[in-house]
Amino acid sequence: MTDLLFDGANNPAGNFLVRFVPVVGVAILPTPAPSGPNAGSIGSPTFVTGYRWFTAYGTDETKSIEEEQKLDDNGSVWAIAIQAWLPGDSAQRRLQLAEMVRHRFLVAVEDNIGLVRVFGTKVESLQFTYRFQVDKQMGGRRGYLISFSGSSTSPAPILL
Repeated sequence: MTDLLFDGANNPAGNFLVRFVPVVGVAILPTPAPSGPNAGSIGSPTFVTGYRWFTAYGTDETKSIEEEQKLDDNGSVWAIAIQAWLPGDSAQRRLQLAEMVRHRFLVAVEDNIGLVRVFGTKVESLQFTYRFQVDKQMGGRRGYLISFSGSSTSPAPILL
């Protein structure tokens, strides 16, 4: 055990980039290093041909991550919730989002200081959901709140 101290470093909030890949598109996902200088970190996954990290656009200041540690009868569990606002609407987008709910995902989120966390594993993957919304006022929002959620038996590792 060690002290929990503030390191005084630059610590801006916010997330820069959300990327996702269906679990079926991941050939190899390295396991996090258990100790040493890279403890809790993983290398890049190897993708099946035709798959890669796909980008999920999110309006600035709407991309959020919540990773909450909880205890249950089996020990620690981390509840994961990742959200972003995707503006706009079209028939093609509606079909694409409806197709995505049929898959499970790994999600990589890069924050505003450049750390990339990988959420989910091939076994503990994330579910995709979305909600369409048009605000009452003309100056309001029109588009989709997209969400990836699930649980994991370990915290999200940092991508090296």
